[in-house]
Amino acid sequence: MLVSMVGIVGLSALAGGCGPVWYMDPTFAERVAAKDRKPLLLYFKSWDSTQHRNMRLEVFGDSAVKAELTDTVNVEIEFGWFPEHQRKYGVRQPQVCVMCTPDGAKVSDPLFVNPVPTKEKFLDWLKRSKAEAKPPPAG
Repeated sequence: MLVSMVGIVGLSALAGGCGPVWYMDPTFAERVAAKDRKPLLLYFKSWDSTQHRNMRLEVFGDSAVKAELTDTVNVEIEFGWFPEHQRKYGVRQPQVCVMCTPDGAKVSDPLFVNPVPTKEKFLDWLKRSKAEAKPPPAG
């Protein structure tokens, strides 16, 4: 069932045009990031939270943020569903974004997104974290 959900998320992203793809399985997303050599963004969220809804609408829905998220592997992790990932990245509460290198190593400071940051603040964190997470060119 989880594989079906991941497939549906991927297909809906393709059908929706150019925009960031969001996975729901962090283990799968880690494999994609390693294979594609892209930074990995982990968003630990609580699906029933007003802060999560506001983050999706006010920040992730912004065109500049969307553009930055197209070259990262993005995963929404329902807080509590993947405790091993919470432990691995030191996440103790929902509404936290963690940027990682393609091999899954955490970079910079995680960003707590409760209250929801301005799109400018998130974009600044995203750009800095992505720059730190990008692997050197293959050579």
